[in-house]
Amino acid sequence: MRKQAIRSVLIAAAALAAWPFCSPVFAGGAGTTSANFLKIPAAALPSGMGEAYTAMVGPDSALYNPAGLGLLGYSSFSGSHNQYIDGITQEYLALTWRSPYGTVGASFSTLSSGDIDAYDSNDMLIGNTSTGHRMLSFSFAQSWPHFNSDIGKLDPMLITPSWTRVEPVKDYRPKAYRLSVGGTVKKISEKLGKDSAGTYAYDAGVLLVLPYHFHVGASAMNMGGKEKFVEETYKLPSALRFGIAKDFHTVNDVMVFTVASDIVKYSDRDTLNATGLEADIMKMFQMRLGYKTQKDSGSRICGGFGMNFDRLSDKNSFLRGARMDYAYVDYGSLGATHRVGVQFIW
Repeated sequence: MRKQAIRSVLIAAAALAAWPFCSPVFAGGAGTTSANFLKIPAAALPSGMGEAYTAMVGPDSALYNPAGLGLLGYSSFSGSHNQYIDGITQEYLALTWRSPYGTVGASFSTLSSGDIDAYDSNDMLIGNTSTGHRMLSFSFAQSWPHFNSDIGKLDPMLITPSWTRVEPVKDYRPKAYRLSVGGTVKKISEKLGKDSAGTYAYDAGVLLVLPYHFHVGASAMNMGGKEKFVEETYKLPSALRFGIAKDFHTVNDVMVFTVASDIVKYSDRDTLNATGLEADIMKMFQMRLGYKTQKDSGSRICGGFGMNFDRLSDKNSFLRGARMDYAYVDYGSLGATHRVGVQFIW
């Protein structure tokens, strides 16, 4: 029985690894998709790791793999502000609730250009215009095996988070694997001057946790939607993602290093790799570094840092964890972007 279980897990891992290369529909080119604001990283913590987040577990998992939500043992909130290029701003909010039946999540993001000079066909200034882009999503995920008595606690099989006020599970639990499956339905809407368009899309993902904190994940994002502006119809920038992640501990967990790597195939881009590193110091300070192989203009290196404030909170407080994160992403001659985010858990 044990050999059969191990064989099944290995087959599942191989299937996940092959997923990003098995879809012939991902063959578009640049300029063939709409709603490209969905490619802009919104959350501060994943941005600092180069968005290598497909196999990670956290409140922001729905942006990369909704299955990650199914392994959260607690409820959470995440929010970020992105000061983007040339006065463009982006806001992001996410809320998750862990129940005995699974994790329910909702997220909202908006990207605004601010005022843009408008000209007529004779290049005469006629006033201002603007653009707006929104995404509202609802997610659900569940993991197996799951134990309702573990809600509010940390699963020792997972990559160790930096929270210190959340009690780890100490009772015996099956340690062979964890499997989580999740899905998201999202409403996407855009406004360009007086024209507007909207559509629905869905995400689906799976995440496998193996012994020694080894995570393997795969997801399909922004599937099924099309937007029509005036007379032209464009598909969304669909993406297939495959990722792995693992942490490494020093003596007494004074430092914990987490390494994550993703392979990403957008429908209008070549396949790219994203790799991220996080160094956690005493479960209070985090330093992050990320690298992407994309061919877009600008630097391929990003980074950030974070700080965990839960040790400063009262033990009897409703909030069991609070943190702040910052991410720096450089776009070369276009300028640098800055993301500031917070997370709360209870």
